[in-house]
Amino acid sequence: MPYKPKYLSPGNAKSCVHSQTTIFALVASPWEKLLPEKLVHSRIANEKITYYQSIYTPIVTLWAMVSQVLSPDKSLSQAVKRMSTWLSAAGVKPPSSDTGAYSKARKRLPSKLVQQLVPIVAEALEAQVPIEQQWCGRRVRVLDGTTVLMSDTAANQAEYPQHSNQKPGCGFPIAKMVVLFSLLTGAVVSAGIASLASSEIVMSRLIYANLVPEDVILADQAYGNYVDLVLVKERGADAVFRKNHLRKTDFRRGKKLGIGDRKVVWNKPRQCPDHMNIEEFEALPSSFIVREVCLRIKRRG
Repeated sequence: MPYKPKYLSPGNAKSCVHSQTTIFALVASPWEKLLPEKLVHSRIANEKITYYQSIYTPIVTLWAMVSQVLSPDKSLSQAVKRMSTWLSAAGVKPPSSDTGAYSKARKRLPSKLVQQLVPIVAEALEAQVPIEQQWCGRRVRVLDGTTVLMSDTAANQAEYPQHSNQKPGCGFPIAKMVVLFSLLTGAVVSAGIASLASSEIVMSRLIYANLVPEDVILADQAYGNYVDLVLVKERGADAVFRKNHLRKTDFRRGKKLGIGDRKVVWNKPRQCPDHMNIEEFEALPSSFIVREVCLRIKRRG
């Protein structure tokens, strides 16, 4: 449900704009360098979001959500208390202690707006870190997948069905997530969410579009295959993946670079993977040079 405009008299509108600017300055001050006020307003304008001129505008709701996530106490009541403190300091009448209005405002906030702000925050965080802290002057991205339980609502069950082994009414909706984040700051650069039945590999290959030349991407053995190595290299980036357990390794072959370190030629699979169409598969090169390294890590975890 989009925010709906509420027409005000010129006097009320002027005071409302002034109070909202004051509220933003107080609420968003810790994150102003990461998400400047003009940038947030421009994204709201681009999405053509209209809203009531009330306490919980998209701007206020957004920062209330950010503070709620970062706070040790993530309850709605605590978030409303923080908002009341900020608004009182801004000289604005605080909202009711009832969490209903804030809860409804969160539901109205378009998820697309939040999604657009995620990579902007990631870039702003990395810009504050000296380049000397990067690995060999290169950005390192980490890719991984997970699942999350969601609220048991009809809408969530329809889009993210519960596990097929569970009887209706005995389980929660489950969403599969694939996240690309910065190893330097831990900030999320890009993410995808789909139903549990979706392939993590297919979701990840859509995220490869966020890689730029000279990036280095880390991932587990699920990605240690011919296709993913080639797709990452086509982006001008390098991949460091654990080798898939189904692929045999023989360090007596290939060009030796050191102990447990060599270059070998991987040949293109004969059969097209189930999660790839024929046109994409045929466009892949017939062979690919891969550097295989064997490391013994004694530290647990």
